[in-house]
Amino acid sequence: MKWALAIAAVLAAPALGLRTSARVERSASELPADGSASMSFHVQPRSLLGLSAPLLPSTRASLSLTPSLARASCGAGAHGPVCTVVAGTTPGEVRGTLRVEDALGLVAETPVELRLRADDSDTDQDGFPDAVELDSEDDRQAFRRWFVTLAAAQYPTPDPHWPEVHRDCAGLLRFAYKEALKAHGAGWRKGRELHTASAPDVRKYHYPAVPVLGDKLFRVAAGAYDARGPLEPAFSASASARWLLSANAVRIPSGQALPGDLLFFEDPEARGMSYHSMVYLGDLDGIGPEVVYHTGPDSRPGGSKGIVKRLRLEDLLSHPDEKWRPRDDNPHFVGFYRWKILD
Repeated sequence: MKWALAIAAVLAAPALGLRTSARVERSASELPADGSASMSFHVQPRSLLGLSAPLLPSTRASLSLTPSLARASCGAGAHGPVCTVVAGTTPGEVRGTLRVEDALGLVAETPVELRLRADDSDTDQDGFPDAVELDSEDDRQAFRRWFVTLAAAQYPTPDPHWPEVHRDCAGLLRFAYKEALKAHGAGWRKGRELHTASAPDVRKYHYPAVPVLGDKLFRVAAGAYDARGPLEPAFSASASARWLLSANAVRIPSGQALPGDLLFFEDPEARGMSYHSMVYLGDLDGIGPEVVYHTGPDSRPGGSKGIVKRLRLEDLLSHPDEKWRPRDDNPHFVGFYRWKILD
């Protein structure tokens, strides 16, 4: 019975003038190229008299865009088809065609233009453009999982993709950070055995195509981000443990640490490396919370290049040298920190 009524409606539609075209309403004409901003096209079929018309069965819309600076999807809305466009992270002009069809054929074909503008705002004044921050929980969790897995995987044998010149405590953080933000396709995975074979990637952007910053991920200056000034020297492809601590992360209470957060220590007596960093792994293997870190090179003549160590947090709390114990009453322990792009 229902099928019969639907068929009857389709056959009767031309005679009744239920629809001859469609009006397309858009919610915006431009978007910030921040990887998450969105706008929508709402399609409303029109009658011969220009009035709203009831939908015919199988009314649908499709939207194609070029170049691929944004992604589009279409579906059914409460009053007609709706197409949603989500901005990518590259500014530019996007053009395309929105097609509306139903069981009788083409209803409308509308050209689409959309401008993606560079998003260099820093609304929370944390020194990073908003476009760089991971503002969805899915992306934050994806980053944490990759960052933790990559950091832990450097023990006991570092990845050959981690340049030896960057192998120190801060270098471990930087390497895992950059690699966690990459697209982990077959080419990236080749030769790597990791526990995240099915882990989703961060969706908002992929290194080195990072909005505003490109490959200069790390802030090496104090203060808020100033879009009027040059990117350098405020950002760099590298950063010391001191700058990672002071400009790239925010302190959190020790009891709120999550996998992927950081620990920092200060040793004023150390030559040229007074700050030391570690990665909090959480409980990866069911043996309790762990940390991983690079010891850093020995600056003394003939000293070693240093190694990666991974140990339980419980063992670190009883470290023979008290200055490496992550306790709030330890004057050498600076605290637990969280990457600003996650905060």
